Amino acid sequence: MGLRRIIVLLVAVVAAGATAMYARSWIEGQQNNIAVVAAPAPEEVYEVLVADANLPAGTFVKPQHLRWQRWPTDDVPDTYVLKGVRAQDEMVGAVVRRGLAEGFPITDGSVVKPGERGFLAAVLAPGMRAVSLPINPTSSNSGLIFPGDRVDLILTQTLEAADGTAPRRVSETVLRDIRIIAMGAETSDEVGEEKNHEKAKTATFEVDPRVAEKVALISELGKLSLSLRSLANEHAEAPPADEEQSYTWDLDVSRVLRADHRLTSRLLVLRGREAQDVQLQQGAN
Repeated sequence: MGLRRIIVLLVAVVAAGATAMYARSWIEGQQNNIAVVAAPAPEEVYEVLVADANLPAGTFVKPQHLRWQRWPTDDVPDTYVLKGVRAQDEMVGAVVRRGLAEGFPITDGSVVKPGERGFLAAVLAPGMRAVSLPINPTSSNSGLIFPGDRVDLILTQTLEAADGTAPRRVSETVLRDIRIIAMGAETSDEVGEEKNHEKAKTATFEVDPRVAEKVALISELGKLSLSLRSLANEHAEAPPADEEQSYTWDLDVSRVLRADHRLTSRLLVLRGREAQDVQLQQGAN
């Protein structure tokens, strides 16, 4: 084999090797580009505060009503509550201004916080009124009644006898199943604020206009007490008619008064809200 052929063969081998290396490098580069396109950088994600259940208008917001939910950063309005920027507790105790569906973000515009203008109006259901009555620790169950609870209203009054004899006392349930919306100036039902509720001098109720008139009159008749209802009865049916007329006289609870009543041989005559003792004649049945 001549020298010339050997040189040509070597040149061909070198060219082939260079071509192969270039082709391999080009293929690897294309594969790297494809990998970069297929695996973009992870998107930054925030967490926003949302409703954990359907919250109708007028609902007091509690911790169990809220949760944090992941949210893409390119779709987070400034009105949303972001985790790490604001605390969940900011919304606890607020009242829902407009109904919120489960998973809907909580914003300052969707709730009203205690102390803000229009807070009490937001608490009231449509067509209802707020009316307040004076209370004390005894009549309010020693501060254990909180906003959102439902109570019965008991009136105790003294009835003067027309003939000047000893007055009679009677207690009756005058209103049933009414909602407490505030104790004093407090509208939160958090247990940590129990001492504030214990010092409350007024209770504010949610009632319809007709009942509001009754409450205003009841407060002038005698001593009022709040009777706390069980949460299990929140959706119970209306009580029977005889329960609506529930009342108790002093003779029903005191054996001493009953004995004294028998000894005096007097007959109690009731005319509306007036009580009159009538002396029985000897030999009367």
